[in-house]
Amino acid sequence: MPAPDKTAGRPPTLEPILTIVNARTFFSLPLLVLLVLAPATRAGAASSPGYGLAYGWDTERQRVVEYRQRVASLLALTGDSRLRIVGRDQEYGVVWDLKATAEQARKIAEQQNAKLRRAGLKPVQPIKNTSFSNLYQVGVAQASNPATLKDDYARLQKGLGAHDDNLVIEKIGSGKYALVYRCWESKADALKIARHHATLLPNKKGAPFLIPAVDRPAVQVPSAVPEGQQGATREAPPMVQKGREQSRPEATGCNGKMEALLREEIRKGRIQSQVRTGWAAYDLTTNTYLVSINLYRPFQAASMIKPFVALAFFHLVDKGKLAYTPQHRRMMEEMIQHSSNQATNWFIRQVGGPARCEALLKKEYGNLVQQVRIKEYIPPDGRTYQNSVQPLGYIQFLKALWNYQLPNSKEMLRVMSLPGPDRLVYGTEVPGNTEIYNKTGTTSLLCGDMGILVARAKDGRKIPYAIVGIVERPTKPADYKQWMHAGGDVIRDFSSLVYEEMKRKHDLL
Repeated sequence: MPAPDKTAGRPPTLEPILTIVNARTFFSLPLLVLLVLAPATRAGAASSPGYGLAYGWDTERQRVVEYRQRVASLLALTGDSRLRIVGRDQEYGVVWDLKATAEQARKIAEQQNAKLRRAGLKPVQPIKNTSFSNLYQVGVAQASNPATLKDDYARLQKGLGAHDDNLVIEKIGSGKYALVYRCWESKADALKIARHHATLLPNKKGAPFLIPAVDRPAVQVPSAVPEGQQGATREAPPMVQKGREQSRPEATGCNGKMEALLREEIRKGRIQSQVRTGWAAYDLTTNTYLVSINLYRPFQAASMIKPFVALAFFHLVDKGKLAYTPQHRRMMEEMIQHSSNQATNWFIRQVGGPARCEALLKKEYGNLVQQVRIKEYIPPDGRTYQNSVQPLGYIQFLKALWNYQLPNSKEMLRVMSLPGPDRLVYGTEVPGNTEIYNKTGTTSLLCGDMGILVARAKDGRKIPYAIVGIVERPTKPADYKQWMHAGGDVIRDFSSLVYEEMKRKHDLL
């Protein structure tokens, strides 16, 4: 087997240099003011006592953004910063944070419901302020002239990926602009993203920082600002669809192409509109992301947890606490190549159980696998739903594996390259002779694949890239085989899309 290219960059070490800023004082407070950050989760992060009003919930954030606009316009709340998009478990919602008593919230709801019903909108419901979490974005820099943010934009986008459409320059007031990463996450999750971004701008004082998530307008920065017109900017035109304006311009690049593909798959009925998806593609030659959609959102791992179990086992082998015998070699091939759940549980027991396996990974490889959760042995029927990983975790793992930064990387790559099922080459536009190192995962709720593809350039160079595709259902399907094929086909289409981008960048065969 040809040896992997060892020149790809090391994954960054996360360093916490953060500021959290209130929405109303964001641009008046010095960026170096550090505030105490209380831990938060999607369920229960609101600190103010009392009740608010909930106007609706959805797993698709853009639908919630558009719904908030309709509610705000109908109820004349466009200038009220308390009408926010918030989080609850895996859903987004529109909430007016009244900080009122239950009785006051009920009376206001009764007054509003007649108007909401006449407009064809859902009735509003009182809600405790402790039953949802506020959402945040990651601020990177601020300026009175958006053109001065271009250098930071270019540096950060290079590290995140050439087509990461979450990074934008926003207009936040008269003559005020900010470079913002639109992550729409709880405080705890936004902090993790900010720490990662801090490694990409190591000399940027006071950044990144957190700001409350608000649907602010993005701007397009002119390529050159004429002398005497500094500060001039033109706002990005709104996207018009079916006679109404939407809040953001159409996404471009690979991210935009993938979002368009997903909309088409939903329109055709191949996947449900309620599915949650995660997509990542990372060029190991240039060390840049090609695609990063829901990179930081945890998804069920299914059998894609198995390479992480292998990592925990090989760590103990490397420390001399376990041996890698011929029997272990056979069981490793069963676990990765044939996806044996029995072999997986055998290795988890070797490490000391699920909790010990997760704790070992967090202690020894926390900068790579901070969001890996190993909560259960895989049940005999294969219905494993508790273990989870972020798309970022897979990418960081694959980068380190390819660069031989993990114990026994060569053996893990060998096992992951053995013939077996894949959704990244078979049935795609990717040439059949492309080298592949992968692990699939499938349950009645999840269809996924993660791996490294090594393509060939016309000049003979090997061009490696990491790719992750995940489709997760909210409910079990009536037809498991149909679901498996439909979810797999979406991942295959994604892999084809990424290959075309790599072909354009590197002049592939």
